[in-house]
Amino acid sequence: MNHKLNHLYLMKLFVAIVQHGSFSRAAIALKVTATKASKDIRHLEKTLDSQLFNRTTRSVNLTDSGEVYFKSAIDILDLHSQMIDNINVMKSTLNGELRVTAPSLWGEVILVPIILLFKEIYPQVKFIADFSNDTNDIFRDNIHIAFRSTELENEPYLARFIAKDEYILCANPDYLSNNPIIKTPEDLVDHHMITFSQKTGQLECLEFIYQNQKVKQSVISSLAFNNKNAIYAAVKSGFGIAVLPKYLILEGLNLNTVVEVLPQYHIKSSAFYALYTHRQKDSALVNKFIDFV
Repeated sequence: MNHKLNHLYLMKLFVAIVQHGSFSRAAIALKVTATKASKDIRHLEKTLDSQLFNRTTRSVNLTDSGEVYFKSAIDILDLHSQMIDNINVMKSTLNGELRVTAPSLWGEVILVPIILLFKEIYPQVKFIADFSNDTNDIFRDNIHIAFRSTELENEPYLARFIAKDEYILCANPDYLSNNPIIKTPEDLVDHHMITFSQKTGQLECLEFIYQNQKVKQSVISSLAFNNKNAIYAAVKSGFGIAVLPKYLILEGLNLNTVVEVLPQYHIKSSAFYALYTHRQKDSALVNKFIDFV
């Protein structure tokens, strides 16, 4: 097949250049040479009678026409992908590619086992998973599903509730038995606090819900990490008290290697949602995976 006459290929190439930020990286992704990629984009621009990129030696930027073409190309490619996976569902063989993103820790602890189980059931489905605490632009990065812990205030996406994102104030039982009794949040000022930060000695405000009322308590960290697994390790080793996601410490709670502190005071939590765009709402593969999660 002559790729130059295949407009679907040209759209994929164009979108790949935008997403990868260079002709060479896009060419590698589509398994063509950089020379061919450049030649094919020139062919596309000639066909459209419009310049799509402003090229310099260091960067590739979209023109106004390129912005318009990019938005339309994304929609068309997604519709094509949905058509294929919907046809495959009718044939009882689910396949296609799913690009998902999630916060690093939740992705590693919760989503990886789910993806692997889904992959066992539907081996022809391809996954590209990006676990990062950076907030992806679902449109620009062409993400099918973004799993996020949010309160859904101004999200420009469709959303499906997945699970509560609960946080627990916790400590090692030995630490609690060897330190002052904690009856109220005010008692925390006499304890070693382990916080999620890049500096120790910082003031942090904990927000509790007690009898349907908000209760705030400021604490100062004696130990700080910017990694929740590290915080959890410090808690299990008896170095102090910390607020951690319930999904991370659930096994420790069951084994009593950590216990909940002030269980009557609930840490304010949010919820995990699957976010996706209107153009993905009719995709059988997207909906199947969200249902599975």
